[in-house]
Amino acid sequence: MPDASQSNTAAPSRTIDAASSQRQSQANPVQSGFDQLSGRLTLLQEQVLQLRTDSQRLLEQNQMLLNRLQLLSTEPEATNDPDSAKPATDGAASEQLDAAIGQLMQMLNQMEMPSDEGGQFGIATTYTRQGGWVLVRFDRRTGETWLADAGRWQPLADVDFMNLSSYRVLVHRADQDAKGYVAVRFDEQTGMTWWLNGNRWQEYEQ
Repeated sequence: MPDASQSNTAAPSRTIDAASSQRQSQANPVQSGFDQLSGRLTLLQEQVLQLRTDSQRLLEQNQMLLNRLQLLSTEPEATNDPDSAKPATDGAASEQLDAAIGQLMQMLNQMEMPSDEGGQFGIATTYTRQGGWVLVRFDRRTGETWLADAGRWQPLADVDFMNLSSYRVLVHRADQDAKGYVAVRFDEQTGMTWWLNGNRWQEYEQ
């Protein structure tokens, strides 16, 4: 006959082992979920640090360009023959200023998020020859547009009806235009296109 005391001792031991195994199986999904959340937070932190680094680099480049613009906008020193030297100096300074503005606008365009990766609204911008800063805000879904004027967004006159679609607006400097710039809006889905006539969008004929 088996020893009764040994039988009674083995039974509680098996019960404790089963309970411990059950607790471990229940804890594994919780631990796995916690590990996944921790990994995602780490990835998010790395992305935020990368964005900060990129923003700092762009700010430094913008500051360099602004310093260059300030140097170009200062009056050149007088020479021994100002009548003959001034036209050439002014022409060279104007070309350098235009080149610096072009570099700045290229950087601004690179900073703008692509339409398929951005939010609902976008910004198109340029500088006129007179130094005016043109800002056009647009709704990528509805095509609505606003022009920055004296610190406020003024809606641009538009056609009677616009379909919900995917719109984009481009603005470029144009010295021959009365406004000093030209703007175009197009529907990326249908190809419909409008050009800014004064402060009103006018559709191109199909």
